[in-house]
Amino acid sequence: MTSPHVFCTLGEGDYHHGVAALLNSLVRNGFTGVFFIGWRGTSPPWLESLERHSDGGWRVGAVRVRLELLDTPWLLAHVKPHFMLDLLDRLEPTAGTVWYADPDVVVDTSWSFFERWSEQGVALCEDCCFPKLAPHHYLRRAWAVFARERLGLVLDPAMSSGFNSGFIGVSRGDRVLLETWQRALVELPAVGVPLEKLKPGSRLDFFFGTDQDTLNIAALAHPEIVSSLGPEGMGFTPGMSVVWHAADSPKPWRKHYLLDLLINGRGVGNAHRRYWYYACAPVQSWSNRQVWLRRAQMKTAVVLSRFYHAAP
Repeated sequence: MTSPHVFCTLGEGDYHHGVAALLNSLVRNGFTGVFFIGWRGTSPPWLESLERHSDGGWRVGAVRVRLELLDTPWLLAHVKPHFMLDLLDRLEPTAGTVWYADPDVVVDTSWSFFERWSEQGVALCEDCCFPKLAPHHYLRRAWAVFARERLGLVLDPAMSSGFNSGFIGVSRGDRVLLETWQRALVELPAVGVPLEKLKPGSRLDFFFGTDQDTLNIAALAHPEIVSSLGPEGMGFTPGMSVVWHAADSPKPWRKHYLLDLLINGRGVGNAHRRYWYYACAPVQSWSNRQVWLRRAQMKTAVVLSRFYHAAP
């Protein structure tokens, strides 16, 4: 069966709550392809409640769901390009475009937008912390040396964006970007950066958000067109938010909103609100009662945050 667009994510442990909300957001916004879950450990507990598909996977509405169990010592964030390439080469060889989102992301606009977006080139969103990186930026200069010495590549001096690795869409014709991303990650241990940890060291190091830094190297070295949105694409700033990325900690499924407000003075971000909008249906990783209680707590924190803030 031909699948022009396939979508994938990676996760383990309680991130199954994020995977369920991501899948719900795709179904409710009109996605009709295959959704692949790269998973380490015990399978998401809600999977067996889904309707079975003849291909051995599951079905949610018009979306086919497939589970791929992973056995790797690496941090799962470092498996992203490997998994996407495996989809194109082995798991879904008829796919024209592969999309990836972190399991703390939800899609929040019609799938037809993403189809149009992918026709322009590799789809990326700028980061919240480093949305712009001038060619003479400290990190850019360090990455240029790494790209030249370890990969034999030259970075594009005209590009000034810094991209977030939590969401990306790549057509089959642009697979070289995934190959470069994969090669860059594989080379990190040779320069003293372990792949088993999340963000080793500090941002003063050449590589800190390692999967994201190497994605930026791949994008800067890519010979074809990149089509990007700014930080607004992921909801980091107001404007054209097409996905919401709850990049902060704790994640929506772990956060106690009233305690966080009273102790830390933090309100409820829009990415968290959109997570709970998509958390309950059609896939249920929570009981109806749990969803009601979490939403009630969140809404109470939203109201109280209008009057209560952390002391300066």
